Amino acid sequence: MQVRAHDFQPRDLVAGDVVLDFVNTVTARDTEPIDWLDDYAALLSWSVLADLPPDAVARLAAEAVAHPRRAARALAEAKVLREALWKLLTHDQAEDAVARLTESWRSATAAVVLTGSAGRLEPTVTVENSGLAYPEHFVALRAVRLLEALPSVRLRVCGGRHCGWLFLDTSKAGRRRWCDMATCGNAEKTRRHRAVARP
Repeated sequence: MQVRAHDFQPRDLVAGDVVLDFVNTVTARDTEPIDWLDDYAALLSWSVLADLPPDAVARLAAEAVAHPRRAARALAEAKVLREALWKLLTHDQAEDAVARLTESWRSATAAVVLTGSAGRLEPTVTVENSGLAYPEHFVALRAVRLLEALPSVRLRVCGGRHCGWLFLDTSKAGRRRWCDMATCGNAEKTRRHRAVARP
């Protein structure tokens, strides 16, 4: 898998769930996969778009500068979780992936604090408890919740070339084929048009 720097933009989060968006930090899984998380700073750039608290991300950035080896290890662990999630979401038999998610989830739950709002309690992770593993812990907790209630008939792999992104099909008819019509959908339409137009 190639590793390449990427400038994360809102258009990179189109999956319908932050866990799927995290898995989609590898693009072109259907051809020659490219990993967009080239360093811990890239993970933090993605985290900002994923709505992790900006003050927490700023603290992690400072800690990563102060402890680059720890940051590199945290990034590596987050990537292992990402690949386990890909396997879980795209394969029926994935015991090793379940074991890896369990490991991340246990680490995350050890760092959890309960926060209350409007009479409800919610388990959340904090930078204070998770340190540089905060993005991984955030995703692990969300992943377990997603997989508990995931409507598998609505989980899709984009049909676009050089994509392979996961997304939730929330269309009424349940026939969505592209992660995003503005990118993969239009690109496929253009390819078909050119193919028909050739003499």
